[in-house]
Amino acid sequence: MTSDTTPEQQPAAPKVSFLRSATAVAVGMAIMNVAAYGFTLFAVHKLVPEQFSAVIALLGLLLIGNVVPLGLQASGARRIATHTGPGQAALADSLLKAGRRAALGIGAVTVVATPLLVWLLHIDSVVAVLLIAPTLAGLTVMGSQLGVLQGGQSWTELAAMYTAVGVGRFFFGAGALMIHPSLTSAMVGIAIGAAVPPLLGSFLLRGSTGGTPEQVKESLRETVHGTHTLLAFFAIANADVLLARSLLDGQDSGYYAAGVIVAKACLFLPQFVIVIVFPSLANAPGDTLRLRRAIQAVAALGVCCVLGALLLPDLVVTVAGGKEKYAALGSYAWMFALAGSAYAVLQLVVYAAIAQQEKRAALLIWIGLITLAVAAVIVLGTDIATGMAAVKVLVGMTAACALALSAALAAGLHKQAADS
Repeated sequence: MTSDTTPEQQPAAPKVSFLRSATAVAVGMAIMNVAAYGFTLFAVHKLVPEQFSAVIALLGLLLIGNVVPLGLQASGARRIATHTGPGQAALADSLLKAGRRAALGIGAVTVVATPLLVWLLHIDSVVAVLLIAPTLAGLTVMGSQLGVLQGGQSWTELAAMYTAVGVGRFFFGAGALMIHPSLTSAMVGIAIGAAVPPLLGSFLLRGSTGGTPEQVKESLRETVHGTHTLLAFFAIANADVLLARSLLDGQDSGYYAAGVIVAKACLFLPQFVIVIVFPSLANAPGDTLRLRRAIQAVAALGVCCVLGALLLPDLVVTVAGGKEKYAALGSYAWMFALAGSAYAVLQLVVYAAIAQQEKRAALLIWIGLITLAVAAVIVLGTDIATGMAAVKVLVGMTAACALALSAALAAGLHKQAADS
C-alpha cells in the first residue's frame, strides 16, 4: 500500500525531529570519516612508503571484511524496526549474540588465512596481519550494536558510536605511530581503536537479555543474505578501479585513480540519509513515497556535488591529488562526481531492497557487474577509446551502469509493493 501523505501534510514536529536526528547522525559520520582520513594523512607522514603501502593494503582487507558488520547492522536494524509487541530486549539480545558469534567466526577465518595474506601482500610482519583478526572481530560486534540502535531509532546513541569509531582509529592509531612509527605499531593502534565502539555499545545496550538460540540462528541467516547483497554492491562500486588498472596505461589509470577519490567522496556524503531512512523503509515496505523522497534527497546532494565540481574544479583537483600532478583532472572531475552520486543512489536502493528482503537484488547487481566488465573490455581493450577519452568513457559507463541498476531495482521494489 502506498502512502498518500505529502510533505506539506506532515506535522511540523516530526519534521523538526527528523532534521535533528539527521544532523546528529550526519555529524557523527562526518567525524568518523574525517578522523579516519586524518589517520591516513598522519600515517603517510610517519611511515616510509613501503610500510605505508602495507598499511593501506591491510586497511583494504578491513574494508572487504567490513561487509559482514554492515550486513549485521542492516539485518539487525530491519528486525528491530519491524518488531511489534513485547520482547524488544530479547530480540536485541539475540542480535548481539549473533554479532559475537559472527565475530568469532570472522576472527578465526582471518587467523587461518594469515599465512596466505602475508604471502600475497608481501608483508614482513606476521603480527601486523594477525591483528586484522581482533580488529574485524571488534567491528563485527559493533555492527550488531549499530543495528540495534539504528532499528530502535536511537539516533543520538548511534551518532556517538560513529564518533567513537573515528576517534578510536585516530587517537590510538596516531598515538601508536608517535610512540613507534612502524607497520606493527599502526595495526596495534587500529586494533585497540576498534575495541572502543563495542565497549561503548555494550554500555549503551546494557540490559538486553533473553535472546533464544532460534532467534540467534534467524539473525545469522538473514545476515548472510544482507551481506551477500552488500558484497555485490561493493564489488560493482569498486570494479571501475580494477578495470582502469587493467585496461588503461599507467598515466591514464593514475588520473582515473585520482578521480575515484572524488567519486568516493560523493558516494559517502549522503550515507546519513540511508542510515536515517532505513528503519522506516523496513517498517513500511509498501510506502513508495518514502523511498522516492529519500532518492530525491540523495540525488539533490549529488547535484550539489556535480555543480561544485563544475564550478570549483581547481579546488577539487587540489583535494583529490594535487593540482600540479593532476591538472588535467579538473575538466572532467564533474563526471566522477556524477558517477559517485549515481552509486550513492544505487546504495540507497540496495538498502531498500535489503529492508524489503528482495532476494533478487544481489543477482541483478552481479549481472550489472558482468555487463560493465564486458563492455569495458570491448571498448577499452580493443582501443576503440584511448588516452583521456578512455578515462571519460569508463567513468561514463560506470555512471550509466549505476543509474540503470538503480532504476531496475526501484522498479522491482515498486512491483513487489504493488503485489503485496
